[in-house]
Amino acid sequence: MKSVKKKSKKRKIYTLGELNRIVDSLFHPLYRNHSLVRVVDGLVHGMVERDAEVSLKKFVKYNLPEIVREILKKK
Repeated sequence: MKSVKKKSKKRKIYTLGELNRIVDSLFHPLYRNHSLVRVVDGLVHGMVERDAEVSLKKFVKYNLPEIVREILKKK
């Protein structure tokens, strides 16, 4: 009788949550230096999540208000 081999699952190196935490740890400390970093952070999160609509909504909710505040403060 032949033994049945289990099909091995390909395990991703990092989960989606881990990838998002890595992106946050790289970009969030740099927010105060330049508001463009927030835009880059949003783009990288969008690439990680692979859902443009959700990423855009999160960017508008969390990052855009801060960018607008910074722009208005400089005037």
